[in-house]
Amino acid sequence: MIDFEWYRSFIHVYQQRSVSAAARIRFLTQPAVSQHIAALEAELQSSLFIRAPRQMVPTDAGKELYTQVVGLIDRLEELSLEMKYVAGEQVRPLLKFGGPTEFITHEVIPVLPLDLAQYIGDFGLTDQLLKRLAIGELDFVISTKRVEEPGIQFVPIADEAFFLVAPYAWEQPDDDLKGWMDRQPWISYGLELPIIRRYYQTQFGERPDIRPEMVLPNVDAILKAVASSHGVSVLPDYLIRQALKDETIQVIAPERFATNHIYMAYRTESRHDPLMLDILAALQHKK
Repeated sequence: MIDFEWYRSFIHVYQQRSVSAAARIRFLTQPAVSQHIAALEAELQSSLFIRAPRQMVPTDAGKELYTQVVGLIDRLEELSLEMKYVAGEQVRPLLKFGGPTEFITHEVIPVLPLDLAQYIGDFGLTDQLLKRLAIGELDFVISTKRVEEPGIQFVPIADEAFFLVAPYAWEQPDDDLKGWMDRQPWISYGLELPIIRRYYQTQFGERPDIRPEMVLPNVDAILKAVASSHGVSVLPDYLIRQALKDETIQVIAPERFATNHIYMAYRTESRHDPLMLDILAALQHKK
């Protein structure tokens, strides 16, 4: 008789392409998960994976089985989570999350549903945070990019628009925007001009040939520097709203901007968790 847990282990190994990752998710030992896969293969009399050095590669039989059972297993787990959630059996959980400092500060913290969970936030680079998410150190990550990572799901929650900003009293450029930009003192997030470079490439199809007068690793600090007439920069729309109202900065050529997609990333096994879906909904519908 086939054990339901064999199928659950099969689904996670298939999604993670790894026995160790599946075992970590299922809170089982690696030998236990391997035994589940071996037992299922013996029962079905078919090999489901090719054991490669660094990953488990599904066979044609494994792909076919996954297609047939993943929806059924997902629905059963979804129903189980919904019943626990509605019945109130779970205490308010502690969720750990990470993301870029400024977006978390201005756009995420104000809308997190505190009635559903307690939170511990962390800041850092997207690649490092996604690695921590994959190994279970974080529950979700606000990601500035989407990558192909087994076992991680990315859902869009916002679009950032980056505008060229200058001190409020500075004169607007005439017709030659690029020439005006090339002559200005620049304030950048890094020496490699990460946001400024994207703006130049989006608007002019080339990399900037400038050297920043000031490098500040925080966009709030960059905003303050621009308002203090130290130079110009490229900043996200959500950060500059109040400064525009206060007339401490101005947007140059507001019809021109660069965009970037923001995602909420979480482990695949959390995709039916009502709590995670509620947090996702809060982030997608933030004001």
